[in-house]
Order: sequence, then structure tokens, then C-alpha cells
Amino acid sequence: MDRRGFLLASCATLALAGRGHADDLDDQVARLASEGHVCAVSATMLRNGHEARALSASGCGANPGSDAVFQAASLSKPVVAYVVLRLARRGELSLDHPLSEIFPDGYQHRQNLFALKAAPIVDTVAVDVLRTVTPRLLLSHGAGFPNWASDGPLTQTSAPGTCWQYSGEGYVLLQRMLETLTGRPLQQLAEQELFAPIGLTNTAFKLTPAIQTQLVAGSPRQLRFPYEIAASSLYTTANDYARFMAAVLNDEQLLSSITRDPRKLSAPHLSWGLGWGLEEKNHPVAIWHWGSNPGFRALAMANLQSRDAIVVLTSSDAGMPLAKTILGSVMPGDHPALALDLVR
Repeated sequence: MDRRGFLLASCATLALAGRGHADDLDDQVARLASEGHVCAVSATMLRNGHEARALSASGCGANPGSDAVFQAASLSKPVVAYVVLRLARRGELSLDHPLSEIFPDGYQHRQNLFALKAAPIVDTVAVDVLRTVTPRLLLSHGAGFPNWASDGPLTQTSAPGTCWQYSGEGYVLLQRMLETLTGRPLQQLAEQELFAPIGLTNTAFKLTPAIQTQLVAGSPRQLRFPYEIAASSLYTTANDYARFMAAVLNDEQLLSSITRDPRKLSAPHLSWGLGWGLEEKNHPVAIWHWGSNPGFRALAMANLQSRDAIVVLTSSDAGMPLAKTILGSVMPGDHPALALDLVR
């Protein structure tokens, strides 16, 4: 059995650890990390919106500890959404005005965004397209853009507002919108709106000297982001990201904005709000997101009734089964989000 298969087969075993067996949970996470060769895993749990406990383990050597920095990959997107919603709350942008108002000459789209040392290759998304796109559509993956434009021009592959289509390109467009409106790069804007106010001291949207000293290595390879990419370049610790989740859970107005009128997915009991996926049972019951970068996998979920939550960061392409296992042990029950093909 390969590493991924082993971890999946072990989910039921770890779930027995339960809430009252912290030592069992630590021991079994360490064992599964070792069996799966996941060199670093870190998790932080919230109870009733407050930090309850943290764990970390290594399957390859020394325990990374609670200050270990990981690439959080697409866990970047809820952070960007938080900044957008803060500015909207203050009236500095409208969620429902077309992007053509901000980019009257079109949007300069970089085709080779992940060629991190190459000169940009740019195409222009026409203003007629931007008239059909709003921040709300981008936040909920309803603007019709693909996940990535595959090193070519960015075009819509479905009509805006007609379906859910997960899109990293949409969040990069949100980043350019924020930077154009405020005159500040995403890192500086996030620092002012979120990182500094709630004390996220080990979080950044690009590789900095401080982040570099605490960064765990991804396996079997990793990218190193010298500039901000709103969809995927967030560096953080499990403790920092849990603190961010607590800020979301303890802001009723923000939660109302995130969960109101979500976009339905084709999978049962799943929809998408503003920045977060939603699990539903006639109404939203949990917010969640996952992350997948080369060498890193991440998972976060919060129960909207109990305000219990967990974030799991791993430093391996094989880390998602372990992340799912930890989540299932801390937040037992049926989680249709974890069955999505994207979450792997």
C-alpha cells in the first residue's frame, strides 16, 4: 500500500482518539506521519472560537514545533476575502459594481504567474468582459474564469453567475483590484488590515527573511514566492491561521456576509460563500477550505454553531489524507467537503 493509501486506511483508527484522548491523538498523528513520510505536520484547534490546543509531529526527524511556517496554498483565499469584505464594510469598494469601473482600459493578466523568475507575459482582458464581473462573483467562484489560464490569455469558460467554477485567476484579479484601489501591495494591505491587528507575527504573502528562518521544506519539491499571489502564496503557522479563523468566527457581521446567498455546488450539501466553502444541512453549518501547492497540503474547517475549528498544515504532496484524518478526529461526523475531487 502506498503512503496515501495507508493514511486513508488509518482514518478510522485515528478517529477513535476522540476529544478526550489528547495523548492518543498526538501519538497516532506522529505514527501516521512517520508511516506516510510526512516530514512536518502542525495543527491547531479552537473550542468555542478560542484556541484550545496545538499539536505537531514529524515523520522524518525533529518535531517542527508550533512556530513552523508552511505554505498554506489556497488557504490564502479566505484571507484575501477577509480584506475585501473589510474594505466593503467601510464603503471603500462595492461587492456588486463591475470591475470595468476599476479597470476602464482592461485588466493586464499575467500568463506566466508561476514562472517566478521570468519576465511577465501579459494579455489584456477586455473591458467588455469586466463589465460582467463583480467582486462578489469572484469571491464565490462564479465569474466564469478557469482555475488557471494554462500559460495563455484569460477568457471566461462559462457565463458569469451561471455556475460554480473554482478559480485561482479570479482571486488574482481580486488582488489587482485591491492594489489598484488602495495603491498598496497585497502584503502591505494584509499587514495593515489583518496581520498586525490580530497578531499574526509569522504570516506573509511572500517569502521574507523572517519567514525563511522558520519555513519547513515541502516534499518532494516546493516553489518559493518572491511576490504575492492572492490565490496561493500565503506563508503561515497553524497557530496564526487558527487565530485568523477565530477572528472570522467572532465577527457576526462578517459571517453573515460570508454565508448569505451562497453559490450551490453540484455535490449535495455543499455551496460556496464569500471566500469560504460551506457545508449545509438546510442551512450553512460549517465553513471550510483546503490548500494544495507543490510539496504542501492544508485543510481548515469551523463549525458555525459550536465555533469549534481546526487548521492542519503539512509539508508533503501526500499530506492531505493525514490532514483529513486529523480533522475527522477533532470534528467527527459526515463532511461532504472532504469527498470533493479537488481536495487531494
